[in-house]
Amino acid sequence: MIDLLEIDDFLDPAAVAELVAELGAASGGPATVLSSAEGGAVHSTVRKTTRVAVSPATRERVKQRLMERKPQIEAHFGVELAGCEDPQFLRYDQGDFFVPHQDGNTPLVFDDSRFRRVSAVIFVTPKSEQPAEGAYGGGELVFHGPWPANERLSADAQPGTLVAFRAETTHEVTPVTHGERYTIVSWFR
Repeated sequence: MIDLLEIDDFLDPAAVAELVAELGAASGGPATVLSSAEGGAVHSTVRKTTRVAVSPATRERVKQRLMERKPQIEAHFGVELAGCEDPQFLRYDQGDFFVPHQDGNTPLVFDDSRFRRVSAVIFVTPKSEQPAEGAYGGGELVFHGPWPANERLSADAQPGTLVAFRAETTHEVTPVTHGERYTIVSWFR
């Protein structure tokens, strides 16, 4: 079973519009596989996306919203959480992706990510099958269930929705086929 928590009203339409404007105007660089504090490096065969540099005020506003929802996330997953990491603001351009992976809380990982308990993805831009202004295609967030069932589940979230899941859940982002996919990610410990 794949255990997800979807919070549809995490960001209201005005906040989403502000984020899209800021993200579209901001610069960034290739996202690493782990954070720089953990010896992160760019591995474009594993993860190809851009980490966008937003203002400190925007980063703090999103982190505060995440912390406001912490009790709801704790209750859903039945865990006690200390706090969350600074959010990362990501842009996936055409062809960008992230191979199946886990974010942490796994016994074979010995870096700092092992303390992550719950992952959170906030959807910012809408998905569209056909190219459309301000939307993207492909770029699905796909969850992989445990073997042998090997269930697959795609999160089909609207802009402003937060999708939370246990950090040890295998997931991927399929290649973006058109447009720009903006998301925000963070991890609760």
